[in-house]
Amino acid sequence: MYYYSRFEVKNFSANYPIMSRRTLLICICLLTATTAFAEKITLKPEWKVGETKNYTLVQYEDTSKTNSIDVSVKVLEDKEIYKISCTYTNEQDFTGMGDMAKMLIGEETYNKIAQFVPIYTASKKGEIRSVVNFNDYRKILEAPEDTANPITGKINGLMSTLLKSMTAADEKSFLELNMKEICAMHKYFGTTYDTQKETIGRADITYSTMTLKDGESITKVSKANDIITFTTTTKLPEKECLNAMAQWMRNYADEVAKETGTSTDDPKVKKQIDKTIEEFKDSKMTAESQETAVFDAKTGWMISYKCVQTLRSKEGSKSDTLIVETK
Repeated sequence: MYYYSRFEVKNFSANYPIMSRRTLLICICLLTATTAFAEKITLKPEWKVGETKNYTLVQYEDTSKTNSIDVSVKVLEDKEIYKISCTYTNEQDFTGMGDMAKMLIGEETYNKIAQFVPIYTASKKGEIRSVVNFNDYRKILEAPEDTANPITGKINGLMSTLLKSMTAADEKSFLELNMKEICAMHKYFGTTYDTQKETIGRADITYSTMTLKDGESITKVSKANDIITFTTTTKLPEKECLNAMAQWMRNYADEVAKETGTSTDDPKVKKQIDKTIEEFKDSKMTAESQETAVFDAKTGWMISYKCVQTLRSKEGSKSDTLIVETK
């Protein structure tokens, strides 16, 4: 067997420089950082019957606080699916709209809506399946006419019709409009994410009572100390935003027509819809959503959530912010 002499080794390294120990360690660290720490993440719920999580929700329009409320999320069943209840308490309205609503629909109906406890189901993977008692919610809005007092009876009936036209017509809309924090809690279940890659998808932007469909979303995920953090940006450029707003307007008009017994084919109604859509077009509106959701990796419970949804037009911009924190 042939052995290099010291002279030969010295000469070899002179001609072919060997990296220093420090440089070698830096390269190994960089290589490790880009390989060993890359991770596939699939968020999974590990919830038990009777388990309860309490959150506080605060909403803002631009920088003004509009309302706050507490929600207690409780697991009722853990069989083939999860059954979960949401009890809302300590609601504070800072806009005065609550008092106006009481005046229009009556305090009794208003309180029934405020005290309604939604119960929904989710798969074992955490994907929402249904709102079990959604029909009970819709029945609250069916205020019968007071035949003993034709004037107030008709007014109450009209207010009920108007209220139904302004609230969720189906379970999906109910979740998007009334239970944003629950949608956020379940949004990231059922999908595998890579900590080294962006996940491209489609998502809705729900601004106030308006849901704009099918924006392009980009999600990034990170994990540290059993805490998983998702950051998602969703955008609707001008053309896509106009299409989404026009569709929302038509759906809204259809619901109003259904409740009032009119038709969107009526020339006057159609003219008003077309005028509103043209105003949307002239405003050159775009929409964007920026959200951060933080979860406990071991249990799948959400720790915190923040979402800022912004509408921009040639007149300026408006934002709607929801902040959810564990109590």
